[in-house]
Amino acid sequence: MSDECIHGLDVMACDVCRPRLAPQAPEAPVAPAPPRAPRAASPRRSAPARRAPSLRGPAPAGPTGTTATVPVLSALRGHHVTHLRNLEAILADGALRADATPELDVSSVPTRLRRAEAVVDGRPVTEHVPFSLTPLSTTWQQLRAGGADGRWSAAARETRATDYVVLVVPVQALGDDLAVTDRDAGDPAARTAQGVHDGGALLRRASLTDPELADAELLVPDRVDLSLVTLVGVGNDTVRDQVKRAFAEAGGARPRVAVYPPWFRPTEG
Repeated sequence: MSDECIHGLDVMACDVCRPRLAPQAPEAPVAPAPPRAPRAASPRRSAPARRAPSLRGPAPAGPTGTTATVPVLSALRGHHVTHLRNLEAILADGALRADATPELDVSSVPTRLRRAEAVVDGRPVTEHVPFSLTPLSTTWQQLRAGGADGRWSAAARETRATDYVVLVVPVQALGDDLAVTDRDAGDPAARTAQGVHDGGALLRRASLTDPELADAELLVPDRVDLSLVTLVGVGNDTVRDQVKRAFAEAGGARPRVAVYPPWFRPTEG
């Protein structure tokens, strides 16, 4: 069986990792077919109008032949960015914990206070493990650009993009006990929804102004077991070897570790 690529597809089926060759032109032109005699006109249905891309997933047939629309959220993956210096404690816990104290905290004190005061599902945002819904979220791009604004700590501004790893979890593995915000969860203007169904509806509305969902957050209360992490994205071979070795020494979860430079390229501030 072929390996899965960085995009979560069979590598043989991925047009990015394995581009398909353009069809070759025929060696000689094909003679046109002789004209057919005109046929009597018959009523036809007009071709259906092409719709705009849907923000919903596939609609599988139900038991009675009806279709059920699946919110896009259930087909997405959550991305949690953390510094390499925090990985040892995460491995020791066997989980991403909302109450963990990171060795290298990238958030500034005002950012942490603001998120502690914000509430989702009746609990502070800081009692949740945060994920973005894209590996190129707005906050991660800001951090890769140097973390110059007040959101980031002084320690964060001393780091490089390749000092981080991206832990990837399928949203469907997280269950329904989660919250979704359409922007930074610490923003007082952020809209919130609970669960996969309502969260998907919120994201469909948010996508009208944020098509890549770069600002949205997914929040899981308390902790996320490392056994749910299917992929760890890293910026280069050196970090990949380091992360593989750390997981092997810790035992337990052994997700795939893959180098994917586009996630780690520095951006302009």
